[in-house]
Amino acid sequence: MITPDKHTDIKTSVMYISGLILAEIQHNGIICYDDLHNVIINKVGNRIGDNFEHSLSFLFLIDKIQYNKELDSFKVA
Repeated sequence: MITPDKHTDIKTSVMYISGLILAEIQHNGIICYDDLHNVIINKVGNRIGDNFEHSLSFLFLIDKIQYNKELDSFKVA
C-alpha cells in the first residue's frame, strides 16, 4: 500500500522507504541491489517485508531511478 492508513507504521511505509532509497542512491551515485537492501535494512529494520521491492518499483515507475542489468545496480534517472 502506497498511502499509509491509521494502522501503518510510517517507518515501514512505501513512501518513507522510497525516500530513504532515493537519498541513498543520490548520495552514492550508483549502488548495487544487495548493498542498497542492506543499507535500508540497517536504517529501518527487518520488518519492512515486501515494501523494499514495492518502493523500488514505485521509484522506477515514476522515473526517479534507473536499473543497470549488467551491474545489478541503481542510479538516479
